[in-house]
Amino acid sequence: MIPNILTTMRLCLVPLFPYFVFHDNVIAAITVFLISGVMDMVDGYIARRFDMITKIGKVYDPFVDKLMQLTVLVSLTAAKWIPVFAVIIIIAKELAMIVTGAVLYRKNIVVYSTWYGKAGTVVFYAIIFSMIIFRDIMPEAVKYALLWFLVAVMIAAAIGYLIKFTKIAKRENENRETNAREIHSA
Repeated sequence: MIPNILTTMRLCLVPLFPYFVFHDNVIAAITVFLISGVMDMVDGYIARRFDMITKIGKVYDPFVDKLMQLTVLVSLTAAKWIPVFAVIIIIAKELAMIVTGAVLYRKNIVVYSTWYGKAGTVVFYAIIFSMIIFRDIMPEAVKYALLWFLVAVMIAAAIGYLIKFTKIAKRENENRETNAREIHSA
């Protein structure tokens, strides 16, 4: 399916970002970052518009999103372009989301992306893009304010997903209990 091919192409872009950051090629790093973001929007649009949504795509696409985001954060922190606090908080949040998603996936429950997850991704791209473009002229206070805003948005998205995970798990438990009662009464 075309969306999964585009997601694979995005996966291939992931190692290019740190390569360009560590070789101080800001234009190439930004280009890779923006191409990845645009491809993410395009593959999602194609999947929804042409009904090409697959179970694997529901897991693969967010995985590649998170991998790119974490790679960007770690690379920019290692290059000392952004402070470490944001990376630690966001990595902890992303790891919790990945573990929860994997547990649900093992139970054949796929949690797809939501508007607040997509909004978090847009905010991430906008802030990181701004911080790369203006890294030499952005005042530290602005940089920290943007990073704290990004952390707040990411945590808000995580809370939204946590609520969604909880509802799905509760529904699954209720379904199992209903099925068990039906078996015993039969």
